Amino acid sequence: MKIRAFIALDVPEKSIADILKIRDEVAGSSVSVKWEPKEKLHLTLKFLGDIDSELIGNYSRTLENILKEYEPFELSFSEFGLFRRGQELKILWLGLKENTSLSSLVGDIENQFIEFGFPKEERKFKSHITLLRFRGYEDSKKIVSLTEVKLPELKFKSDSVTLYESRLMPGGSVYRSLKKLYLKN
Repeated sequence: MKIRAFIALDVPEKSIADILKIRDEVAGSSVSVKWEPKEKLHLTLKFLGDIDSELIGNYSRTLENILKEYEPFELSFSEFGLFRRGQELKILWLGLKENTSLSSLVGDIENQFIEFGFPKEERKFKSHITLLRFRGYEDSKKIVSLTEVKLPELKFKSDSVTLYESRLMPGGSVYRSLKKLYLKN
C-alpha cells in the first residue's frame, strides 16, 4: 500500500507555545486566517512523497543509523519569511539560524535515501516551520507585517526525528506519526 510520507525534526511543546504567542501578539486576533494547527508544526528534513508502506521498517532503520551519529543540538529561530510563486503568496514560515549539525543531518539523510531511489533535493535546504498556507482570502497585509518583526531569542534543543504519514483530506493534510527516533544520548 502506498502512503505519502516525510521526515521531520520534532520541535518541543514549549517552543511551539512560544512561537504561537509571538504570532498571536503580532498578527492579533482580528486576522481572519486558518493557521496551521500546533500539532502540525514541525521542521521537514526530507519529503519522501508516495512510499510503499512495507518499506517503513527499512527507512526507520536507516534513519536510526544516521541519528546515532548525532548528539542533540540547539537551534534558534531567526525570522518570519514568505514563500511566493511569482507574485502570489504561498506560505508564511518561521526560519531557523543556520546550524552545521542540522545541515549535516539533512545531507546525510539525502545521501542515504538516494540508495532507496529517492531523488536528491535540488533546492538548497531552507530550515523553516510552516505557519500558514495562503489560500487567497487572508488579510495578507497583517500577515506580511510578521516578516518585519524582530524575534526575541528563541532556542530549543532538538533530540528526535519522526517519520510521518501525511494524508490529504478535503480540509487539509492530517499527519500521523509512523516512527519516532532519537539522536544519540
